[in-house]
Amino acid sequence: MKLSLAASVIANVALCTALVCLVTFGGRLGAPVASRTMAFSRTVTPAPTFRSAVANAYCEEVVDPTRNVRYETMSYMPDFNERDQEAQVNYMIRNGLIPCIEFDQQGVTFRENSRMPNYYDGRYWTMWKLPMFGATDARQVMQEVRECQRNNPKAYIRILGFDNIKQVQCMGFLVAKPSGGYY
Repeated sequence: MKLSLAASVIANVALCTALVCLVTFGGRLGAPVASRTMAFSRTVTPAPTFRSAVANAYCEEVVDPTRNVRYETMSYMPDFNERDQEAQVNYMIRNGLIPCIEFDQQGVTFRENSRMPNYYDGRYWTMWKLPMFGATDARQVMQEVRECQRNNPKAYIRILGFDNIKQVQCMGFLVAKPSGGYY
C-alpha cells in the first residue's frame, strides 16, 4: 500500500514538472538555448469587454419611470397583432393550459385601502366569464376577447394560461389596453 502511494506521488510530481516546463518554455523544448530568450513585461492589458447591440441600445435608452409599466413577460416585445395573439393561445391549448380572460380598469397595483406591508389593491383582475375549459381553437378565445372589449372599452384585457393540474398560472399576456393607457 505504501509503495503504491509513493509511486503515485512520484508520477504526479513528474507530470507537474513536465507541465511547468511545457508552460515555461512553450513548445520550444528542443530549440537551441540561444533562441530561448525570455521577454518579461510588466504591462497588463485589460480584458476585452463584450457588449451586445441590445445592451448598447438599452444603455442609450431614456426611460420614463412613470410611464414604463410592463404587463407579463410578453410586454417587452413589440405589440402582438391578432394573428400573434391567436398563435400564443394555440400554444397554450396545445400544451394543455386552460385559457382565461381577465380585465381591469387600472391595470396596475396601487395602495388605496391599506398601507400595511405587502398589501396592494389591484393585484387581482376581474375574470371575464369562466375559464375556457373546453376551448380547442384560438378563434373561440379571441371571440370572447372581442366581446369583453365591447363591454369594457376602457379596460386592460389579458389572456392567461392556467395549468389545471398544478393549479398555477403558467403564462399570460396583455391583448388590449385603453387608448392613452400605460405601456
